[in-house]
Amino acid sequence: MTSSQVSAPPTAPITISLLLSLPLTVVAQTNEPPAIDSPDQCALIADGIKRLACFDNFYKPAERQAQASESAKEQAEESVAKLAPNGEDIDAIAGNGSEGDPDSGVMAALVDRYVAAEKAIFSFSGSFVGHRPTYILPASWVKDPNDTPLSPRLGATGYDYELEREEAKYQISFKVPLLTGILDDRTTLWFGYTQTSFWQVYNQDDSAPFRETNYEPEIFARYQVDWDLGPGRLNALTIGFNHQSNGQSEPRSRSWNRIMGSAAYSYDRWLFMVQPWYRIPENNNDDNEDIERYLGHANYYAVYKLSEDRTFSLRLMNNLRSDDNKTSVEFGYSFPMGDTIKGFFQYYNGYGESLIDYNHRIQRFGVGIMLNDWL
Repeated sequence: MTSSQVSAPPTAPITISLLLSLPLTVVAQTNEPPAIDSPDQCALIADGIKRLACFDNFYKPAERQAQASESAKEQAEESVAKLAPNGEDIDAIAGNGSEGDPDSGVMAALVDRYVAAEKAIFSFSGSFVGHRPTYILPASWVKDPNDTPLSPRLGATGYDYELEREEAKYQISFKVPLLTGILDDRTTLWFGYTQTSFWQVYNQDDSAPFRETNYEPEIFARYQVDWDLGPGRLNALTIGFNHQSNGQSEPRSRSWNRIMGSAAYSYDRWLFMVQPWYRIPENNNDDNEDIERYLGHANYYAVYKLSEDRTFSLRLMNNLRSDDNKTSVEFGYSFPMGDTIKGFFQYYNGYGESLIDYNHRIQRFGVGIMLNDWL
């Protein structure tokens, strides 16, 4: 018997008759699902999941639509909640400003989010939270390194090696709450710590020494004011005790103690901070008694949030003297670099970048990575 002579099994005529009696849409083998216009046709679908979906299409369309809408709404809310505390991203916040102002309320909302995240992080992990910016500048260049640091009491001294113009600079900063709700939920007592180091990492001939490290522990109370004042908002006030020293022995020892306060005010995409201090007088062993002649009596900050992941910052110091005026400026710009970190550029021109150079003008350019930004 040849292949063209294969006979059909006895049941073939019955099967063929049944198939021919069914609607063409059921037996047709196409890539697109057949058009179903009645519940009876759902029973002819062999696949159980598709058969159930077919019945649902006829008997529960309102419930399915409501569930789909609710699911989409929840996903949308979760997505935008990651960007802002009120379910809006930075540009949406800007759009809610008065009279359509595209920038109104941006920084105030970001400050609120920062405070909320601050509380959430500590309550969840019980560990440190960010304080000032934390960054690493593996590449920085200094125009005029201070080879002979000078102290009014101890005189001039040199280093045991020749300073390189290129060095690394990094800063780490964190804080931890000591007491919360001292007066109410808005008041918190904090311990903060900031360390800034200058590393002659490229000076391999002298074993890459650390040129200078400044240690700055502080205790301060912060009151979250949140007062609408003028066109913006007064966000917070702080007062506390600040100690800063370089941990070196004479003749390169430098240190001072201050009562330090601060006030933060947000307006549109701007955050302004003034940080005045009063230096606590020391005894006759003061290594840098004239430090305020160079650094003045306050830090002045301006932070501008260009976008969710781009920030400009400016820090100014001025001794407020007309006869021998001295101004110091620090400019920073952080920008996205990958999914988890930011790039960071910093420029410094003035006095007091480090305690050892408080009375020597430094001009530095640095590029690196920002680990913890202002907001």
